[in-house]
Amino acid sequence: MAPVVIPGVIVSYITGPVVLGYMWSYCLYGMLIVQVYLYSEMFPNDSRGIKAFVWVLFILETIYTLLITIAAWNDYGPGWGDVDTLSVYDWSWVPLPALSGILAAMAQSFYIWRISKLTTKRWVPVLIGCVMLTQVTFACYYGIRVSVKGRTFTELFALSPEITLFLIGSAVCDLSITTTLVVVLSAQKHRTPFQRTTGLINKLIRFSVETGCLTSLGAIIDVILWLTTKEWNFHLIAFLVLGKLYSNVLMATLNCRAPIFRSESEATTIITMPQTSFWAEPRVKAAHESCPAVHISRNTDVPRDTETIVMTDFSPADSLVLSVAV
Repeated sequence: MAPVVIPGVIVSYITGPVVLGYMWSYCLYGMLIVQVYLYSEMFPNDSRGIKAFVWVLFILETIYTLLITIAAWNDYGPGWGDVDTLSVYDWSWVPLPALSGILAAMAQSFYIWRISKLTTKRWVPVLIGCVMLTQVTFACYYGIRVSVKGRTFTELFALSPEITLFLIGSAVCDLSITTTLVVVLSAQKHRTPFQRTTGLINKLIRFSVETGCLTSLGAIIDVILWLTTKEWNFHLIAFLVLGKLYSNVLMATLNCRAPIFRSESEATTIITMPQTSFWAEPRVKAAHESCPAVHISRNTDVPRDTETIVMTDFSPADSLVLSVAV
């Protein structure tokens, strides 16, 4: 079968990016399944609110994945070879902008909540929250407007200002969250005299930068592709993976508590070793005597200060705290 040729249109620039977006979205969804499973296994004592938050996030991502599966089937199944599929979005695309904005807002609201726990300057999380609400509002408006006016490329281009504000709002919110976390944690690092606490804060700063850069970079790439190549579909690659990128980064933040937030005041390791020629005593043992065991223990005392900053308070019964001298 000869390829479809439309004068002035490069068909591969319209269909190819969407295929890549579908595939990469499926990959991130698989990663999200693993992360949710690890979370449910490692942190069964988290508060009900956090657990409900995680499962609502996972359910929304599952709905998002089902919708793009329907879109992929309709475009490349029954719609294969139909020129109209190149200029009209499938009905399953209509909820995707709102879902993407909501998923981004859920991840951003979690970090805003953490910032409110780390700083006494209430205007900082309020300001970032306003940016977050702005981007999710334009995302929902974009989805509703397209569903009412029509799902053609013409209607999509007519909403260029709203889409641009939605994407820029996500990028600005991510950059603001990352910058605020780094500034707050750096200020606390200079106040503590404990080397162990300083090392822990350095890990937090590095992790905040790494995760914040992922979502910020994804949002910035989406803005650039939309503004420069909106007549093609390259911006849909970032659009289809951005929501799942937010979800995976959020789950990575929750799961990283296992190695990072280990603040036990005493750690004891007992190793039992069988009798060997190396460990044997020089005297001859009787047949009825049992083999001795070597017990090795390590006690680590972590100094505590009177004032603390709560870093992981997701469990209602047992909260872990990071000691910081102020």
